[in-house]
Amino acid sequence: MGTLQSSATAARPAPLPKGTAEGAVEGAVEVWGLTAHYGHTQVLFDLNLSIQPGEIMVIMGGSGSGKSTFLRHLIGLERPSSGVINLLGQDITQLGPVEMLDQRRRVGVAFQGGALFSSMSVIENIKLPLREHTRLDEKTMDIMARMKLEVVNLSGFGDLMPSELSGGMLKRAAVARAIATDPKLLFFDEPSAGLDPVVSAALDDLILRLRDAMDMTIVVVTHEIHSAFKIADRITILDHGRILEVGTPDEVRGSENQRVQSLLNRRPDDTPLDPEEYLRRLAGEA
Repeated sequence: MGTLQSSATAARPAPLPKGTAEGAVEGAVEVWGLTAHYGHTQVLFDLNLSIQPGEIMVIMGGSGSGKSTFLRHLIGLERPSSGVINLLGQDITQLGPVEMLDQRRRVGVAFQGGALFSSMSVIENIKLPLREHTRLDEKTMDIMARMKLEVVNLSGFGDLMPSELSGGMLKRAAVARAIATDPKLLFFDEPSAGLDPVVSAALDDLILRLRDAMDMTIVVVTHEIHSAFKIADRITILDHGRILEVGTPDEVRGSENQRVQSLLNRRPDDTPLDPEEYLRRLAGEA
């Protein structure tokens, strides 16, 4: 997943919602008034979202909807133009580099292509977060990494190189690295992309097991409708940088919003697209 650097100057976050004490947080993730620009083009529009502890939230949307941009802001790869992104009780828009490094220890990210280092074995890839964020000795790190490989059903594959793994195994190895430090919050970027239906279903089951066994809050960005409805406690639908719908799978299925139904039923959007809107879509998903 590529990183774009916003040229907009990050403003101070919006005030907390009325009645919310300073520093208080209801959900594992709280987003208030989030807006973002690439240059002079606005790509996210006043987003508000609360994700509860232990919940699996799936974020969906078509190409150009802004879901990848939203994810990059949630994990701190982008600074918003304005708004609050509160992860596990900390507003990451206000953290300095040292504080952000400590925050990353509590948050795991499984990137779309796995993003394993090709020059390192699988086990060394998984130990990398432990080297960065802990002072554990080598033997303890090795034990912890092999435990995580067992969690994702890759026990015995740690000494292989990433190039020796199949696509599904690479995805699971990326998950093992993402959970190496036992984070309370885990983000997935298109976990089923490029996988056959059987492997994709197994990865869905893994996501559900992680939530239940490790008491994690999980945020999944995906365009796979079947997968989304299988794993989600709630679903957020994005369109053109705006939230169209937030609800349980049944609530989203029954939505009266025609754009939501077009996405779910794979109906083409015949709305004319002007050049500025086209550029916004490119900026939102590049």
